[in-house]
Amino acid sequence: MGEIKIFDSELLVMEYLWEHGPCIAADLAEEFLKKYNWKKSTTYIVLKRLEGKGAVSREYPKYLVTAIVSRQQVQSAETNTLVDRMFGGSFASLFANFLNSDQLSEKTLDELQAMIDEKRNKD
Repeated sequence: MGEIKIFDSELLVMEYLWEHGPCIAADLAEEFLKKYNWKKSTTYIVLKRLEGKGAVSREYPKYLVTAIVSRQQVQSAETNTLVDRMFGGSFASLFANFLNSDQLSEKTLDELQAMIDEKRNKD
């Protein structure tokens, strides 16, 4: 799968599908009306855009909507976009930015070190 750009409104729909699994488009529209005050047409427009991007499939006749890209695929694409745009394509610069943050606790630093150690041991 090539990288796809998911916008905020589309991400809300994807998050719902990742959490709840496949659902009927009308039920999704009803849920988003209650939760976000979206018009039914808004939900259907977002679904059509996601389908056009290859992120969801819709099966007829009841319009069963299924996520066909994973949360991890979208996270990877968004991370790559962020690194390219803000850090000149350098993951090391992104990581350095996190390390310079005053918001990192010792626990978080330990978790990051454990991830690095695990990755190093796998390769």
